[in-house]
Amino acid sequence: MAIGFAVWLGDPGGYLHADPALARLLRAMALIKGAIAVAAVAAVFWRLAWPVSKPLAVSYLLACWAITGSTMLIWQLSYIVLAALLFHSAALSLLLVSWREKFRAVQSSRS
Repeated sequence: MAIGFAVWLGDPGGYLHADPALARLLRAMALIKGAIAVAAVAAVFWRLAWPVSKPLAVSYLLACWAITGSTMLIWQLSYIVLAALLFHSAALSLLLVSWREKFRAVQSSRS
């Protein structure tokens, strides 16, 4: 759904013709961000193999949706600043959710 929405949003034709070097650079960055997104989604898929609370599962899934959608927006060369902010905030939220989950597990084992 995220990929379809991002593809629907923009046509990169203007960027491709106006500045081809910038378009190539942004597409290369999108490929790097795509590799990061694939790794993040794979890690979340691996984590969801074990029981997890509903709010944590929703947090994980929304962050995965945001990180893949923002990567596609960057690939489409649409709303690049917004897409970059969305990508980094989704990556940060994935890190924070997984860190807090681990922290809670350590606290509960001490009790």
